[in-house]
Amino acid sequence: MEIRGEYEGADLGDERREHRLVRLAEQLARAPATSFPKAATSDSELEATYRFLGNDRVTPEEILMPHVRRTLARMAKQAAPVVVVHDTTEFNFGASEREDLGKVGRGKSFGFYGHFALAVARDERRMSLGGLGFSTHTRTGQKGIRGHSEMQATEDNEGRRWADLVEEVEQTVGGLPVIHVMDREADAYALMASMVAGGRRFVVRSASSKRKLVGDDDLSVSDVLSRAATIAKRTVSLSARKASKLPSYRKHHPPRRARDAELSVSCQTVTLRRPASASACKDHALTLNVVRVFEPSPPDGEPPVEWRLWTTEPVETAAQALDVVDAYRCRWVIEEYFRALKSGCDFEGRQLESMHTLLNALALFVPIAWRLLALRTLAREAPNTPASSALTPSLLRCLSFLLRHHKRPDLPPNPTARDALLGIAGLGGHIKNNGDPGWIVLGRGLDTLLAAHLGYLAARAEAEKCDQS
Repeated sequence: MEIRGEYEGADLGDERREHRLVRLAEQLARAPATSFPKAATSDSELEATYRFLGNDRVTPEEILMPHVRRTLARMAKQAAPVVVVHDTTEFNFGASEREDLGKVGRGKSFGFYGHFALAVARDERRMSLGGLGFSTHTRTGQKGIRGHSEMQATEDNEGRRWADLVEEVEQTVGGLPVIHVMDREADAYALMASMVAGGRRFVVRSASSKRKLVGDDDLSVSDVLSRAATIAKRTVSLSARKASKLPSYRKHHPPRRARDAELSVSCQTVTLRRPASASACKDHALTLNVVRVFEPSPPDGEPPVEWRLWTTEPVETAAQALDVVDAYRCRWVIEEYFRALKSGCDFEGRQLESMHTLLNALALFVPIAWRLLALRTLAREAPNTPASSALTPSLLRCLSFLLRHHKRPDLPPNPTARDALLGIAGLGGHIKNNGDPGWIVLGRGLDTLLAAHLGYLAARAEAEKCDQS
């Protein structure tokens, strides 16, 4: 997975800036978690890096556009409609104030929030195909009350980021069919009504089972689903989850042990009554399908699994209902993507002093984090895939040499993607018996490999010059 093509073709208005973008991307890709001073090869290179990131004529959208084009090309090769996962993450840069940054971390730190759209293939691998865009917002104090009449009217309502990015993605993908997938925070009547009106396909996890239905003042969605027949069953492997330090997160994501859960699936078509919190929405009623995924008999002491999913997808058969469930399961890919950005690329550790430079740097790291995620996904979900699907022949030769040099087990004659991943992690200090490598150790190993690969290419180029002379 060469990174150069994810940046080539950017229109920055100046050939020198476009060349600098590709050069800077290659430097950072060789050392995703390394600071800018260490990634730069000289003082002049470091100065050029800061000058590029701070240039008012360079924008995140322009930096990201080549990667988006590559993402669209990968999407076009998919047999099934691609899932586009939407989610927001917090970027926290500590207590030192910086230009134009807002408050994060309960108002004690400075940073901003990033809202991303990530394309994911709808198969068992759930391979990320790349980013389709992001937006950012800051807060100066406490989060506003979603749905309040004043919040509905203001242009500064951060809740609008969901609908805005959906429309941006739809414009970007053109005629490619996509299904938008969102977690609980997107369970907003006005948002879903706007997507239905625009003919958008979506799966949104419900935040409340108490929504009222048209025709009966007392009947709720929960009442209807409790009487719906089970039409499908599915066994799902659940990962372990530690107790969070945040009370609000523990409420929705209680700790649990790893286990295989036997889940039941039921579904129903319902017509929601417009709530008072969406009084500005012109649609007084909204008809949607809802899929319930629940665990009838969880082990003693374990919280039961239960999802309620709003969707525009058909749910008339068991296969259709399970397709909705599988589309929603793609949502977890973006959580791993955020870890790749924060740990694998150490974005929150960047010592940049303004919002403008940080956003340009974020756009630079979006494709690099995608590559890290794609490599690890391939090794986990398709471990027997040939390593050549993830690394070029020259990278594999360098990896084999480095493993022998560091007295670590060499790659087998026909290495798989998992062999390559564990080899790279081994260069970063990972011990195989400790399980799958984390983002930090993987980024460290990739740094070592790509630095060696650069030397290999330089030596080969010099040898070719000598042969020609």
